[in-house]
Amino acid sequence: MQQNNLEFWIDVNLPSEMAQWIEKDFGISAKSFNELNFGTEKDIVVFTNAAKRFNTVVITTKDIDFKNLAQEIGIRPRILYLNIGNISNKFLKEIVYKSFKEIIRIFLETNDSLIEITK
Repeated sequence: MQQNNLEFWIDVNLPSEMAQWIEKDFGISAKSFNELNFGTEKDIVVFTNAAKRFNTVVITTKDIDFKNLAQEIGIRPRILYLNIGNISNKFLKEIVYKSFKEIIRIFLETNDSLIEITK
C-alpha cells in the first residue's frame, strides 16, 4: 500500500534494512541506494534523479551534502536529513518511528522539501 506514490530512498550511510522497516511498518515504498544502483554514485547523480520525480522521492540520509545541494541548486528533491551522528540501528529505528507518521503527513500535505531530525 503506497501513499500518494511517496518513495523513500535510503542512503548508503544508513542500514539498508531501513527500507524494509518503512515498507513493512508504514506501507510506503522504500529502496536502498544499493537496490537503486546508486551505491557508488556521486551525490549529485542521486540528487538530480530524485528531483526528476517531483515531490515523490524522499532522499533519506545522514549526509549533510544532500542538504547543502538543496540549498545550492534550484531543483529540490525532498530530503529527510537525519542529523543524528553515529548511533545504533535500534536507536535509529526508535528515532525514525517516533516521528515518521508526522514526516509522511508533512510531505503529503505541504511543499516542504527538507525535514531535519536531530536526536
